[in-house]
Amino acid sequence: MLFKKTLLVIMCSSALVACGGGGSSGGDSSSNGGATGGGSVTTPVSDLDKAKQLIATTKAIISYYDGFQDIADNYKAPVEVINNTASDLGRAADIVTTLAELAMEDAQGQTKQYSAAELELLLKQDAIKNQYPLGYDVKNNTLQIQVTSSSIKVTGSADVAYWDEFKEPNAWDWDNPDWLTNKENFVYANQAKVNVTNLVLEAPFIANQSTYNFKIANGGAIEVINAAQQKAKFSFTADSTAKLVHPVSNTLENQETLPNQASLQLKGLVFESADVKATLSEVSSSAKTVKFSNGQSTIEQLIPSELVLKGQVSYLQEVLDLDASIKLNNDLSKVIDISAGHETALNFINADLAVKLSGKLKGANATPTPFSLNVTAKRAEYLKGTANVAVAVDKNALNIEFVSQDITQEKPVVSSVIKHENGAFVQIADIQKFNTVDVKVGTTSYGTISKNSSEQYVVKFIDDTVVYITP
Repeated sequence: MLFKKTLLVIMCSSALVACGGGGSSGGDSSSNGGATGGGSVTTPVSDLDKAKQLIATTKAIISYYDGFQDIADNYKAPVEVINNTASDLGRAADIVTTLAELAMEDAQGQTKQYSAAELELLLKQDAIKNQYPLGYDVKNNTLQIQVTSSSIKVTGSADVAYWDEFKEPNAWDWDNPDWLTNKENFVYANQAKVNVTNLVLEAPFIANQSTYNFKIANGGAIEVINAAQQKAKFSFTADSTAKLVHPVSNTLENQETLPNQASLQLKGLVFESADVKATLSEVSSSAKTVKFSNGQSTIEQLIPSELVLKGQVSYLQEVLDLDASIKLNNDLSKVIDISAGHETALNFINADLAVKLSGKLKGANATPTPFSLNVTAKRAEYLKGTANVAVAVDKNALNIEFVSQDITQEKPVVSSVIKHENGAFVQIADIQKFNTVDVKVGTTSYGTISKNSSEQYVVKFIDDTVVYITP
């Protein structure tokens, strides 16, 4: 539903359509220069044809995106497998990180190798120390962890079931180590085979310093196979890094100050399950410590200032690419006054947003069709924001501009211009008060768009041709 909703927010806001639908037409809806749903475009021979091409292009794009209303049925099988295996993968990551943390704490900065039996003993000791039930039922265990002063490496496999509930009746005995670690007292569920390949985390675990650099090394992977024999795999195909900069030096374990700045750069993350492959080529962010004043005191918080997300999802012949970024343009070196309890002209969020979706998806078509959706938005003024949306399906393309005034109000005034590359356009002064608008080329109107009692948008051209865009 993402694609349908994204486009329909745009189109509905522009008052051309409401809630999707390819619509039907009365009379000649294509004229000599119409664009068809298949993407065939001819050169309009007149300005009237250009106006008709704008409406025909709009309908073709809406029809394509309207096909995503059945997306749940079209992708039911892979979605179910992904939903199941994603939780399996999350639980697998949980036990791997738990074991790594316990081994690191136990090694106390020394180089040490932990066998499967020693790792299971660490789990039992942790349950006893914290007085909670043993969290995992581990069988067929070949997991090994190697710890040094600056790295942890995990390899091997195990069949793991996870604590779910207490068996009844039960002789509650929280102070008894044997009761806490006796698996017969508890129910374990969601068993899956966990395979770990060369998962390496590098960090300055015992060094006394103010700047900490972290790395997850290229080549690591976690794979799960659940009881239904559904598989999922998460791989690191490039080095991923993070950095924390603190105002004072200390060991990582004893560092209590807030970082002045932080950065994260994940690369080459690959998720595979049920013919679906999702690759995050880049997930990067940066954050800075910002001071806020509420009029009585000043507090410090680490605030994300920039985020970049790039990746691709593929399923059989269909492909979706994502390239998104958001950046704060505020001067974060100054103390930000929040005493008013809301945004003001002095402390509003000044930001740039860019989102690009592209690829080949079926939509309402029988075969994967090229499409793209590019959104750029900017807020540099307290009461005003702007956005530009370029949408294309095959050879059908539109550009939509938005300007929002008084955006601090519950219902800001939003104006919009929908343009075709041939020069035809529709301009709406206030989307909330839409009644009727002209379809123009230059300064001349070649038709009008209005809304009838059946909530249909009706386009009537000067040659009496009528086109319906149906919600």
